[in-house]
Amino acid sequence: MIKKSPSLLILFFSFLALPSLSQIGWDSLAIQSKNRFFIGLTYNLLPGIEKGPSTIYPNYITDNLSKAPYPQDGYSAVYLFNTDFATIGGKIRYNLIQFNARTSLSVSTSPSVGVGLTIVDEQDIHQITPYADGSYNIPLFLEFNYGNGATHNTYDTYGVFAFGGVEYTGLLLQNSEVNGTLMDANGNFYTANFINHWAEAVFGLGIRYRNKRNVEREIFLKYGVGPDKLYISPYEEVQSGHPWTLKLSFVRSF
Repeated sequence: MIKKSPSLLILFFSFLALPSLSQIGWDSLAIQSKNRFFIGLTYNLLPGIEKGPSTIYPNYITDNLSKAPYPQDGYSAVYLFNTDFATIGGKIRYNLIQFNARTSLSVSTSPSVGVGLTIVDEQDIHQITPYADGSYNIPLFLEFNYGNGATHNTYDTYGVFAFGGVEYTGLLLQNSEVNGTLMDANGNFYTANFINHWAEAVFGLGIRYRNKRNVEREIFLKYGVGPDKLYISPYEEVQSGHPWTLKLSFVRSF
């Protein structure tokens, strides 16, 4: 008579139970991952402001005899200044680390699109031209959360968060819509291939709370700044210009 080894029996039943144990493990991991996600709808409370990078171009003067423009010493600059009157987008946040029920470290993004007015500013001759325009923002943030909204297990009345990262910003206004209207200080029309998109460093602060219907809301202020650019103006002055953005946004969580 062959005796059945207890270890073989344990191995056999473990093999049969392996699919069930694996499914339980995957389900547990899925629940944990789901509990780390936060999704919301964003829109602006006040008009957002965006200033594009300065585009540098040679300064021209017209020859009195030939009537042909030729470059003279110094440069001029043109930049885009945009005001968004309406912005809408979404926010997705994932908790990388949950230190406890009230504290977490997240990665987040809140892409948005807006409609408003863009001013083409020829800053050295103080000539501005307005255009109806749109904009878009694609950010990536690292976010520290405390209190309400830090995790799904937080029941504080209020919470705060701070974030920093990078953002890609663009305006829809194209050079073809503007060229032929730009004129320098000497009355010469010129073509300026202005920069209508840029990347910048962004940081900000926000608060979270629950309304009377127990829906989580958040408000955050975001400021972004890009690299500086120096040039010599036609008046032999050192000028500088860098892109920046400033927005106050509202988020309604789902």
